Amino acid sequence: MNFFIKYLGSFLCFFILLGVSGQDDILMKKVTLSFEEQPLKEVLHEISVQTGIDFSYNSKLVNDDQLVTLKVSDALLSSVLDQLCNSIGIEFKLVKQQIILKPQRRKNDTTKRYTISGFIRDQETGETLPGATVMIAGTDKGTISNNYGFYSLTLEEGENILDFSFVGFSKQQKVLNLTEDLKLNLSLMMDTQLLGEITIETNEQLETIEKSQMSRIKVNPQSLSAMPEFAGEVGLIKSLQSLPGIKTHSDGSAFFFVRGGNKDQNLILIDEAPVYNPAHLFGYYSVIIPEVAKDISIYKGDMPIEKGDRLSSIIDVQTKDGNLKKLEMNGVLNPFMYRFSMEGPIKKDKSSFFTSFRHSNFKWIYRQAAPDNNLYLLDVNTKINWKINSNNRIYFSFFYGADNFTNDNPGNLSGINWFNFTSTFRWNHVFNNRLFSNTTFYASNYYYKLSLGSFEWNSSINNVSLNYDMTWYPHPDYTYKFGASVTGHNFNPGNLTESEESKFVPSIAKSQADKIVFYINREHSLSDRLSYKAGLRIPIWNNKGPTIIYRYDTNYQVIDTMVFETSDAMQTIVNLDPRISLKYKLTSTASLKFSYGIYHQYIHQISNSISPFSSFEIWLPSNSNIKPQRADQLAFGYFKYFSKANIELTSEVYYKWMKNQIDYETHANLMLNPLIEGELRFGEARSYGFELLLRKTKGRFTGWVSYTYSRIFKRINGINDGREYPAYYDRPNDLSFFFSYHLTKKLNFSANWTYYTGSAITTPISFYEYNDYVVPIYGDKNNDRLPDYHRLDIALSWQLNKPERKFQHNLTLAIYNFYNKHNPVSINFNKIEKEDGGFVIPENLYGTSEILTTNKYLMGIMPSITYKFKL
Repeated sequence: MNFFIKYLGSFLCFFILLGVSGQDDILMKKVTLSFEEQPLKEVLHEISVQTGIDFSYNSKLVNDDQLVTLKVSDALLSSVLDQLCNSIGIEFKLVKQQIILKPQRRKNDTTKRYTISGFIRDQETGETLPGATVMIAGTDKGTISNNYGFYSLTLEEGENILDFSFVGFSKQQKVLNLTEDLKLNLSLMMDTQLLGEITIETNEQLETIEKSQMSRIKVNPQSLSAMPEFAGEVGLIKSLQSLPGIKTHSDGSAFFFVRGGNKDQNLILIDEAPVYNPAHLFGYYSVIIPEVAKDISIYKGDMPIEKGDRLSSIIDVQTKDGNLKKLEMNGVLNPFMYRFSMEGPIKKDKSSFFTSFRHSNFKWIYRQAAPDNNLYLLDVNTKINWKINSNNRIYFSFFYGADNFTNDNPGNLSGINWFNFTSTFRWNHVFNNRLFSNTTFYASNYYYKLSLGSFEWNSSINNVSLNYDMTWYPHPDYTYKFGASVTGHNFNPGNLTESEESKFVPSIAKSQADKIVFYINREHSLSDRLSYKAGLRIPIWNNKGPTIIYRYDTNYQVIDTMVFETSDAMQTIVNLDPRISLKYKLTSTASLKFSYGIYHQYIHQISNSISPFSSFEIWLPSNSNIKPQRADQLAFGYFKYFSKANIELTSEVYYKWMKNQIDYETHANLMLNPLIEGELRFGEARSYGFELLLRKTKGRFTGWVSYTYSRIFKRINGINDGREYPAYYDRPNDLSFFFSYHLTKKLNFSANWTYYTGSAITTPISFYEYNDYVVPIYGDKNNDRLPDYHRLDIALSWQLNKPERKFQHNLTLAIYNFYNKHNPVSINFNKIEKEDGGFVIPENLYGTSEILTTNKYLMGIMPSITYKFKL
């Protein structure tokens, strides 16, 4: 902790000096002027000549023909501007390397105010644009459209000039003469010159600099296609590896860890519904297809008050609504996968649909060697929306993703399969120009099955939820968000299906639980420099029967058995989760931010395997044996935007305290064990780190550099003799480079290089021989590390059509792991070495010893070719 405090102090001092010494130096320049009854515009022109600074103003509000007298010699620009503005009744503000002029506000101003509101859409498709900005021209005041493209802004009576913008789209300016409340729906045109040149999107000024929200990254789904592909597919989870603060497990895994949290502490939402397993083919592919998404937001902290409850991160995916204007078809073909999508209007400008289907094409690989095997994965995404009228719109969407790895030989039926299913119904309602509501009803189900002959083991988790959320815009300086939700959960921690054999195997008690949540949040701009966001989330967790709960003593021996029927009340857990964030703007292009939040988690994934191939998953609820996990996270950030270079600097330091963390007894038995909760061990964890992201978002050359230094330590009762030890996913250094360069208008080259410290593992500290067997002796838990990981991926994309053609298609050549680095995922130790250099591992006392090498790796060099089309 002392290290963190010293580190934080140095961090803040450095960036405060960096921010303050930036553009404020402009006002320290000196000028000499001598004007007698000359037009204001000539005075401003002379100041621009001497200082290089530009002026921006509305000539209808600031009369630049008025005559002024100004005589100064070698005076500071700041004092000259004060003298000039006071003499003619205007005020100035330094914004983005230019000076904004506007009329001075009158004291006790009683000017009437009116509200302008509406939806911002894509002109070509009719899709709403979440995160679009509405700015008062020449100022840093404005607002951001919500997840459904709705905005509301209250302005003074009279003429107002508004700039509407969205990353990748051409800016549009509107001059409005407000005499009453106004409803204005606006469509923005995509800027074709920027297509493919933006990989991660943020609104450079309003969202990053002006808003108190921190620890969020918005990913542009369209731009993920610029990243090098694995086997012809770009997956969101794989792409996260190149962002700061997010650590993936290894090759062939969809597990990821955020700011010291475990893999089950990440919440993935598709249209508000949770997805419990984001992996296909054990993690080589992701269930989230970028081409299906309209908007992707990743929260590593300062999480939205209406979403939860997980400790570490939220990945919020909003899928496409469907083109309201015209019918479109898209396709992707490569040797391992094919994917097709279609979207278009059901009734033009009124309702539309979107549907996508993806299926693997693996059979040609194993057809001759294993003709009885049946290996495939598939995804289906569908969405329908209908604009009932200007104030009401409804959406219905569902997602189904499945994996199958079975042997269909009638004499040896075996294998595994699993699926995710989500379905969401949403209703947007605009009460008036300042009050917006969203009602969501969703269902989610995750099912996993393991088959071995006549035995069939399955586990599942499913839930249904009703959420009601409201956003109120009473004043341009503050916004309220409040609402409630109720969710029902069902847990099956793993049982055999009923058969003659299952009668001899103990059954595992299923369980149910309800969660009710109330929340409220206020975002308030106290001044031009200072703003805050504060909220409170109140989750109420209720365990329900029928189920069986075992009570344990301090040695984890059963001392009591409690049987609950359907109507029996079991346990209610209530927590208060406050959250607050602050923003202090150093200059118009730099700000400091702070956030603190308490988070609780009530469902827990039980798995003691660190294998990347394990999708064996059991989910258990919080109860009298498993307390809700808790995290307190504190973060500080510095944000700077260099407008001329289009470069954004994002840096954050954080410290996180976690309670009721779960680990496992040595050789814990998690399958078909009624006493599974007795295999769990609990304790505390702490993590801290520094994250840095430097990115260029526009131009022929785009990309970013990200670096993370982080540590995560656990102290669990009964493990490692109660001493603190690093978690498996403790990897101190993580560095990534990504760039995309347009060689020509049709040819694009991209590369991604990743490096991180090897994962912590436990290795023997010595060996001894017993009955002709070599037995390892272990010391501290996770006392060693795998070798450091690094990998380079490259891709070359060729646009085959002319830009003006309706039929668009391209060809992408990619190489995953370009220099064929063999990154180990495990190390095997033995002292019995054969003459050929192999090692004998006595894994089965009654069988033959298996001969293995000491290192295992999953993936070498992997080339791919992919054809994509759109019509």
